[in-house]
Amino acid sequence: MRGTAGIPDRALTVIDGPFCSGKWQFSTIEIVPRSGEQKPEPLFVVTTGKPSALQLVEVGTDVCTKRVRSDAPPGIRVRACGV
Repeated sequence: MRGTAGIPDRALTVIDGPFCSGKWQFSTIEIVPRSGEQKPEPLFVVTTGKPSALQLVEVGTDVCTKRVRSDAPPGIRVRACGV
C-alpha cells in the first residue's frame, strides 16, 4: 500500500483479518498513532492474488467498488459491502 494516494507513509497494523476466499483477501488496518494522537479511523483493504504476490484492489473507508461487487467471492463481498 506504500505510495497509494491518501495513505500516509507511516507504520500500519492489521487489526482484523485477513479473511480469505479463493484468491481474494479482506483486512482491516489502522495507521499506528504517534504519541499524543487520537486513534485513527480504521481502513479496509481488499487484495487478490497469491500471498507472495498480492495485488491491491481497494483501500480506504469504503471499499465496496464495482470491481469488488462484481468480481469478489461472496464472503469478501459481505465483508466489503455488507451484502
